[in-house]
Amino acid sequence: MEKQATMTEENKTQVPAERVLTVENLRVSFHTYAGEVKAVRGVDFKLDAGETLAFVGESGCGKTVTAKAVMRLLPVPPAEILPGSVVNYKGEDVLSMDKKRLRRYKGEDIGMIFQDAMTSLNPTMTCGKQIMESLKIHTDLDAEGRKARAIELLDAVEIPEPEKRFKQYPHELSGGMRQRVMIAIALACEPTIMIADEPTTALDVTIQAQIMKLLKELQLKEHTSIILVTHDLGVVANFADRIQVMYAGQVMETGSTEDIFKNPQHPYTWALLRSIPRLDSKEKEDLYSLGGTPPDLILPLAGCPFTDRCDYAMQICKEAMPAKTEHGDHHCSYCWLHHPDAPKVERPVGD
Repeated sequence: MEKQATMTEENKTQVPAERVLTVENLRVSFHTYAGEVKAVRGVDFKLDAGETLAFVGESGCGKTVTAKAVMRLLPVPPAEILPGSVVNYKGEDVLSMDKKRLRRYKGEDIGMIFQDAMTSLNPTMTCGKQIMESLKIHTDLDAEGRKARAIELLDAVEIPEPEKRFKQYPHELSGGMRQRVMIAIALACEPTIMIADEPTTALDVTIQAQIMKLLKELQLKEHTSIILVTHDLGVVANFADRIQVMYAGQVMETGSTEDIFKNPQHPYTWALLRSIPRLDSKEKEDLYSLGGTPPDLILPLAGCPFTDRCDYAMQICKEAMPAKTEHGDHHCSYCWLHHPDAPKVERPVGD
């Protein structure tokens, strides 16, 4: 199995990490009355045990579609994972799994925290029953065992009075507690990978910080790998190990969190970073806003999809997609500015 060297906090020595997920040339289309929407266009990434990978980008850039494709949750039709796509879980081809194996994969191997807890939870079922439902499908626990495990999970996600919350319905809980119930459901069967799709959406900043802290603590305790889907680079700054910046269904830049924040290489990454309020700013100034709109994904894209919104676009950007440029270990980007013949520009992001 493919391995990658990582560092542990305890001894700072090289330790091989198990590769749990490999995705290559992932392409996803939606067949609509208006035409084929090419939502994901050749995405590649890898995930190691205990690692956190963040997908970052504007709404509609393909983050959630990529995550749901990995979990085989896209409705078919209208969605289609196109031939040539590879999703490999610990050496097993996810896209060729039969229904029985796929049922175990969703829950035992990989769990998902959905974006809006209010609409994702069933309003007609108690929170405890919804956690027990997953345990009933994926474990051999009897009714009493499932109840005890559900209460244990509610306690693990730091919900006060878990026995009381077990009997309550989603509408009786606050937004933060509903999100914790979603985390408990995702963790119920102790999956190897957890996908968190905008887990802090619609929550105030204090609750956001609590949820992210809880996810990090649970990850360290269970050694779970996390794929975090978010549009907010500020959320991932102290949470993710690596960041993958996506735009129009393609990867624009990928690297460690330090690479992305301290040495960004793509104009789209620069724009995302400039849109984050800075506490160390000495002068009052308007917050940067990226103008324009993302391209129509029904139309063919010959060149870089960010061309029409890029301040540094050249004629070649409209005609051909740039090749990958390596900037160091596991840090790369796709931009014509890195071609030897391209004009030198000063990026508008400080170290």
